[in-house]
Amino acid sequence: MSSTHKGPWLLVVDVGVPLALFYGLRALGASDLTALLVGIVPGLISSAVSLVRTRRTDLIGMAVVLSMLGSAAVAVLGGDARVLLVRNAWISLPFAGITLWSLRHPQPLCYTVTLAMMPRRARVMEQLWATNARFRHAWKWITVFWGIATIIDGVVRIVLAYTLPISVVPATDPVITVLTIVVLQIPTIVLLRRSGTWHLVFAPRRPTVGEMTDDKLSQARMRELLDSGEATPMLAGMEVGPTWYADRWWYIPAEAADDADYQPADPEKSERFDRLRRRAEAVDRVQAELDGRQ
Repeated sequence: MSSTHKGPWLLVVDVGVPLALFYGLRALGASDLTALLVGIVPGLISSAVSLVRTRRTDLIGMAVVLSMLGSAAVAVLGGDARVLLVRNAWISLPFAGITLWSLRHPQPLCYTVTLAMMPRRARVMEQLWATNARFRHAWKWITVFWGIATIIDGVVRIVLAYTLPISVVPATDPVITVLTIVVLQIPTIVLLRRSGTWHLVFAPRRPTVGEMTDDKLSQARMRELLDSGEATPMLAGMEVGPTWYADRWWYIPAEAADDADYQPADPEKSERFDRLRRRAEAVDRVQAELDGRQ
């Protein structure tokens, strides 16, 4: 989904208005090709308005615009209305190829896109990517599922466009889109839950009464978070020590009592903990390399 179209605006401009124009114009006697061509105009106008307002473009948004213009040109030159009906497949299939190709790179596409879409959770996601092998493994398989599902999405669109009556196909397009997105939530949720990182990345952060506030977190509550994978200790196996949770470091001051609560680190301590964490990761990598040579 293009970042230039969001929420209700997406439903109205990209779904509701094109369908209303198509079926309205056909009821007035317009040809299928004319009705479909007019139906893409709201999307083009929306993209142009967004470009003017934000003064920037995104790859997905540009792909949508180019598919509209390209399919419209081919349809007009060839006189085939069905070419316009498969324009979304022109996006789905290349996107599927790019998605699966990204598995050859250190960070797969689904992870990088989610990272960009969730800037407030970027730090915790980057921390998990650097320290949690199960988190990395989950995102690689999520990318596989998304790539395969997008191929199926594109093939289904092409088959329906050339087998169903033209008057029926436009109504199936949003249904396929919603169904594909909903179905893909299943492997995404299951894989991240199995990795123990779902709540840390996606769940809303709600204080537990009597256990956590903005400036304290009981040791009992921290143990629960560590057991569930929502919190990550600086060093594996540490019962009490600097711990990453809810986008920040928590620690117990050295001079505090044994049962003292965790408190959030200030910027200076957070920077120090970040440095210590990087050093610990470097030691772990060296040790893993030495173990592999034995």
